Amino acid sequence: MTLPYAYGIITLQIRTKIKEVLETNTFEDLAFNVEFMSCVVDKADDLRVLESDSHFSEFSGVHPSKINQGKLLFLDLIMKKDRETVMKQLCKKNSPYIYIDFYIKNENGEYILAHCLGQNIEGTTKCRLALADVSQSQKKSELLKEKADRMNRLIDLVEGGVCLFKVTQDMHFETFYMNKACARFFNMSDSSYAEGTCRLDEYIHPEDKSGVYQAVGNSMATKKPINMETRVMTDKNSFIWIKVDSAIQSYESDGCPVFHAVFTDITKLKEAERKADSERDLMVNIFKNLPGPLFYTDLETPFVLDVVSEDFIRLIGYSRTELFDGLGGDLTHLIISSDIKKIEKDFIKKAKKNKTVKIIYTLKTKDGRLIDVVDKRKIVGDSKREKTTIGIIRDASAIKVDEELGL
Repeated sequence: MTLPYAYGIITLQIRTKIKEVLETNTFEDLAFNVEFMSCVVDKADDLRVLESDSHFSEFSGVHPSKINQGKLLFLDLIMKKDRETVMKQLCKKNSPYIYIDFYIKNENGEYILAHCLGQNIEGTTKCRLALADVSQSQKKSELLKEKADRMNRLIDLVEGGVCLFKVTQDMHFETFYMNKACARFFNMSDSSYAEGTCRLDEYIHPEDKSGVYQAVGNSMATKKPINMETRVMTDKNSFIWIKVDSAIQSYESDGCPVFHAVFTDITKLKEAERKADSERDLMVNIFKNLPGPLFYTDLETPFVLDVVSEDFIRLIGYSRTELFDGLGGDLTHLIISSDIKKIEKDFIKKAKKNKTVKIIYTLKTKDGRLIDVVDKRKIVGDSKREKTTIGIIRDASAIKVDEELGL
């Protein structure tokens, strides 16, 4: 088993597993009895609670008057193992919003899992915390956290880059989350990846920025997903090609959309396409100058011409522009027959059994002449590849003269 083939199987298995995890998350599994509460803390003073709503007061068991007097430290409510992590997340630079899970103590001294969204208040050391108390569904909370961790591990295994990013009013693409593959695409350091925030628009190739902004703007206006290919810079002089599949997931309170996106590295594919185009151009140039009325088609569409020689053009009297742009390269427009489909069917039938096929039909040239031609094809390719035909047409009367003269 080759490495690319084995890697492909592993990737498929990972994606299948992600699908299974998603499908097993029924609404019943995720049914919480959720109580929301909020408070404002001072990050410079051990997260001292400066104000709160009544739900937070009831949850903590601390009277509102004492909270207003600054007698409650939010840090004291957090489980010791989570305190350092929570402080680091809340004090992260250039992060207006933080989402984090941790355990906090309720009025009965029990630690429960809380989902917390933090909003740093600009120009101050204050942070507004919105918490979801899921203490009534503790077991389901643990299950959800376990599934979320498992999903994140699976996402990191997928070769595609996965991220969430917000489009600000200034058209900045600010990330909320990205997996390791996504960080590698943008050549981010481990420290930058750990921070979790960056501006994706700063990585777009200068020549592609206009197209990307247009695609994002169109998606914001129409709510349609984005499917495009673009280049991103990995350093000042290098870039990779990525395929972008993205759509709006939600909206922030300021009305700015949050997109979820999957990036796939298609650099090798683009290079292969470039080489194929170059090789095809070379083949076309060679083919055009070969002697004789030669042509090239796919076996499944044996009368739709891909490439023709100059002698072929001279025989039918049409220019290349007239043949390919006007007639779509379809030779049946020039064949005189009451049953073109029968000719095509018979040809394909013969081609499946033989490596060469010969048929006779009448062509009408541009100047109105009718020519009986012998169409002889060689079938190229095998059962594992798409088959094509290389053919030559000759004036049947000329062939007859040659035979009579022994040529």
